[in-house]
Amino acid sequence: MEITYESIKSYILEENLDGSKMHCKFEIDGEVFESFSSVRSGNKKGAAKVTSMVRNTALGRMRSMVLRVLRKAVGGGFAGTAVSMAGSEAMRQGTDGIKYSKKEKEAAVISAFEKISLEFAYEGGKWRLATEFSEFEKMIKRNPLKKAYDKKILARMLVEMARADGKIEAEEKAFFDDFLTEETGSMGELMRAPSVSIVEIEEVSEESQENVFMIVAAVALTDNEFADEEKLKLEEYAQMFDFSENKHDELLRYAQDYTIEAYIKSKGQMSRDDIYAFADQIGMDRGEAERAQIRMEKRMG
Repeated sequence: MEITYESIKSYILEENLDGSKMHCKFEIDGEVFESFSSVRSGNKKGAAKVTSMVRNTALGRMRSMVLRVLRKAVGGGFAGTAVSMAGSEAMRQGTDGIKYSKKEKEAAVISAFEKISLEFAYEGGKWRLATEFSEFEKMIKRNPLKKAYDKKILARMLVEMARADGKIEAEEKAFFDDFLTEETGSMGELMRAPSVSIVEIEEVSEESQENVFMIVAAVALTDNEFADEEKLKLEEYAQMFDFSENKHDELLRYAQDYTIEAYIKSKGQMSRDDIYAFADQIGMDRGEAERAQIRMEKRMG
């Protein structure tokens, strides 16, 4: 269905214009979802078209879902300094001098909602949660990262993992640009930083360690493959965290389960052969992949 501003207006908790980015919070069935989008003025149609094309791929939609969970895990952003928002009528103009029209700002809110819309279903004129949360999401929800140090180490590990296979694609760069801040350092700064040491990892809060590892694993899987270099890097991180082999396998399976669920949602429908092919790409047991699909279908009712 076509999503209009009017159809989502009653679900908007907050919307805030910061420069050219529209930061939003939506509430569906008592759950709060954060999302954002770039505001596109009339002279940026070309850029908007390119962004739309990237977002509309199954891979792009899956990454948007993973990014949403990532932002929830770190409290809405790595910096932890969210701008105070006083509702949709209090949107502030950015400092770049561009004056956006009401229609352009509403379009950005719609775009932000579209990024998370795979989580919802529209029935009887109302939006509702499409599924219950997966184990991956439940763990993130139980122990969100609250300490600035934990968030910074996570950001470094994510970039380190992204460059493990020797290349960072344009979509990956765009993905990282969405949540890296001045406090975590830019993509370039983090790529030039030394590798995270065992001492630094040992200082990550005990309650955050499993989620940090699990998030790094999930982001590594969003490029539709699980390269040998990425597997070795994850094993290295597991050893640094002093996880047992069983704990490593359990957390990786949660990340794989969530990744395959996100991909199924982004594709709309996947045959058993498609599930098996995707499982092979992300290093997942085929039977476990099929079970993940069944568990998701059960939760959806």
